[in-house]
Amino acid sequence: MKKHALIAAAATVAAMSQQAHALSLGATVGENSYSIQGTQRIVPGLHAGAGYYSSDDSGGDARAYSGSLMFTPYTPLVDVSFGARYQYLDTDYGDGGNLGVSGSAYIPTTIPRLSLGGYAHYFPSALSHGDVDESYEYGANLRFRVLGNSFLTGGYRYYKADFDGDGGGSRRLESGWVMGVSVGF
Repeated sequence: MKKHALIAAAATVAAMSQQAHALSLGATVGENSYSIQGTQRIVPGLHAGAGYYSSDDSGGDARAYSGSLMFTPYTPLVDVSFGARYQYLDTDYGDGGNLGVSGSAYIPTTIPRLSLGGYAHYFPSALSHGDVDESYEYGANLRFRVLGNSFLTGGYRYYKADFDGDGGGSRRLESGWVMGVSVGF
């Protein structure tokens, strides 16, 4: 009985430590923006995430709330993920949300711990509601692995959305440099 209890306790600790390494928290800051995000592994290769973004780069306030479900297959040379993302925009130009596709890829460089890559989110107008039509965001980054799954990043972000109604039209929500940190637990 004691042997079975010891094995069960060891399995529980192993499972808990595996889950502990599945959480990641991150933040970015730009000249006129900031964001925070978190991701949690659901099962190996599948992550759920949530985030908040705020910017006044375009002369008006813009806030975005997002949720994602990302597939992260193991690949030996490239750190890649792709999946679905929902965002809700609360801006001076209009409010609404849309469902879209998202992805990222990072490739190691010849400099140890340094990788180069980027990400993109595309939200078509066919999957939007409210005042928001098509929107997209993309970025290019250098990523430095500090320790384990913890990174420092620096790069460029571009974020644009189309809105209906008064004060709408095509609006750039951000265009410029960003720096960030991500800590994996």
